[in-house]
Amino acid sequence: MENIKQFTLIKGKFNIEDGRSIVLNFFNTKINFHNLELLTASESGQGDKQAIEQKISDLNKTRQEVIELLAGPDPGDEILEIQGHISIRKTKL
Repeated sequence: MENIKQFTLIKGKFNIEDGRSIVLNFFNTKINFHNLELLTASESGQGDKQAIEQKISDLNKTRQEVIELLAGPDPGDEILEIQGHISIRKTKL
């Protein structure tokens, strides 16, 4: 039996600086997690290093797109509305 739950990670309106910080910190945390995973896989010889490297590459690409979207100084008259959700599915093997 599958059990799917959805959670809100981020929901709100932020000035450019705070919004940029929130989103980029999320990506940095994910990239750091996979970098540690890659290091462990390299040292142990276990794990799919190529798949991990692809995840890191994809995250870096998306992170760069966010940086470009939010580039430049905060004009003071703009806000970011950010909504981020996560779905977790629990299944039997």
